[in-house]
Amino acid sequence: MTSIAEARPAGRPSLLRTALLLLLLGFGAGQTPLPWGALWLAIPLATAVSLLAAWRFGRWALVFPAALAAFAPLVGGPDALWTWWTPGAALSGVWMGLAEERGVAPGERAWTLVPVLVLAAALPWSVRYHDLVAGVDRELKLGDAQMIELFRQLGYTGDRLTAFQHVVHDNARVRLQALPHVLPTLLFVWTAVLVGAGRSLAARATGMLGWPGLTRGRLLDWRLPDGVLWMFLAGLALLVSPWAQSAPTAWTLLLNSGLGYCVQGVAVVESLLLARGVPSSIIVLTMVFVFTIAMPVFVLTTAAVGLSDVWLDYRRLEPAAE
Repeated sequence: MTSIAEARPAGRPSLLRTALLLLLLGFGAGQTPLPWGALWLAIPLATAVSLLAAWRFGRWALVFPAALAAFAPLVGGPDALWTWWTPGAALSGVWMGLAEERGVAPGERAWTLVPVLVLAAALPWSVRYHDLVAGVDRELKLGDAQMIELFRQLGYTGDRLTAFQHVVHDNARVRLQALPHVLPTLLFVWTAVLVGAGRSLAARATGMLGWPGLTRGRLLDWRLPDGVLWMFLAGLALLVSPWAQSAPTAWTLLLNSGLGYCVQGVAVVESLLLARGVPSSIIVLTMVFVFTIAMPVFVLTTAAVGLSDVWLDYRRLEPAAE
C-alpha cells in the first residue's frame, strides 16, 4: 500500500470544467457509432479508477486492468478490436498512479501511454484490421455523400457540382490509400486524449476524497524521455525494410514519436520566448496563427526543433523566466 499523504499539492479542476468535460464525452459518444462510441466514456472511467487505485494500493491495482482484459473477450469476442482499448487505458492509469509517488516530469509521463501505443502498433497485424479500415472508409464515404447533398441544397448545380464531386471522389481515393497507415495513429491519439480526460476526472475525485491534488505539469517543462528516440529509429527501420506488411506499424511509431517531438518543440520555443520577456498571450496567439496559416511547415519545424533538443537541450542553455 502506498502513501498519498506526501504527494505534492496541485490545483484542482473546477466543477464547471468537469461538467463540461462530461458533456463533451457524452456528445462524442452520441456521435460515434457503437460499439466504438462506448469508449468515449469507458476509457476515461477506467483510467480514473485505475489511477486512483494504484495511487492508494500500489501494484495491487494491476488486478483491475487484468480483470478488464479477462472480461473483454466475453463482451465482443477475442477478435473484436474495440474491446482491448479499455484494458490498455486502465494499465496506463495504473502506471500514472504509481508515478504520482515519484513525481515524474510531464515528459516522462509519456511513458504511461506505452500500453496504448503497443495496441496501436499491433493493430495492423490483427485478423480483422482490414474490416475495421473498410468500416471507417464506409462511414467517411457516407459523410462525403451528405456533404455533396448539402452543397446541392445550397444551390450548387451543373459544372460546379460536378467539379466538387470530382474533388470529393479524388480525396476519397487518396484517403483510402493512406487510411491503413494512419488509422492506428488516429486511434492512439484519440485514446490518449481520453486517457487525459480520465486523469482530469481522477483529479476531481481526489478533491471529493480529501486526497492531495494530482501533480500538474507545465508545457514549458515538457521533454520526452531519450528512449523515445529509439522508437523513432525503429519506425524508420521498419519503414525502409522490404517487409511491406510492417509499413502501418512503422508509420504508427514514426507519427506518434514525431507528434511527441512536435510538442517538445513548442515547449522549447515557448521557453526561449519567455526568456526574452514575450508575454504568454502573445506566444499563444503567434503559435495559433502560424499553425492555422502553415500547418505542415509548423508541424515539421517544431518536430525538428524537439528532435534536436534531445542533443542540444536548449532550455538548459538558457532557462526560461518564471
